[in-house]
Amino acid sequence: MKAMVNLAANTHLAFFCLLAFIGGFVDASSFVIYGVFTGHLTGNSVLSMVFLAQMNWAMLIISLISISGFLVGTLLGAWVRMKYSLPLLHLYIICAEFLLFSAVFMLYFLAPLFYVSNLAIIMISLAMGIQNGYFNKSGTINTHSTYITGMVTTCVAAFLNNAKGDVSKKVLLCCVLSFIGGALVGGSLSVNYHLLGFAGVLVLLFFAIIYSAILANRWKQ
Repeated sequence: MKAMVNLAANTHLAFFCLLAFIGGFVDASSFVIYGVFTGHLTGNSVLSMVFLAQMNWAMLIISLISISGFLVGTLLGAWVRMKYSLPLLHLYIICAEFLLFSAVFMLYFLAPLFYVSNLAIIMISLAMGIQNGYFNKSGTINTHSTYITGMVTTCVAAFLNNAKGDVSKKVLLCCVLSFIGGALVGGSLSVNYHLLGFAGVLVLLFFAIIYSAILANRWKQ
């Protein structure tokens, strides 16, 4: 059992930093392209109230769609995590994300007549919700790869406490910086190349799939 836990993907800092980078990348890209966040509830809740105050019903609907997709994805990801605890599932979760994002870009580039922004938003939000619900710990440290508010608070507290042997400072700081870096890269690519730049998330997810596949193969052995 101990060996199996050590092989779990969510105990690997590099893997979780990659997920945080993806979270920042997607959040920034979706805001640039769609005007809403697809990776967390705080920003979209505030945006929803702003759109409501402005009586901007079109954007309010988009924001609510994103919130709904993220909530459903989070519930699904958390349910899978609590019901099953096998490293092999990490690979399946990342593959599910990859397929959802692939569907968005395939519709946009290959079948534009069938591309609908609202459908794209709900698929992206669903993917990020699944990631948020399933990957919620790096080892024993509570982390979030789709937003950084809680991680920053916990990280600051860890630095202030400065407990001997506490590795949470390193883990949380790395994840926060990875998220910010992902947001910078995703925002820049989306501003300059629109959905073509956003499609770079598929490359990131491909690397995450490879990482997960290696871990799953080691676990089988």
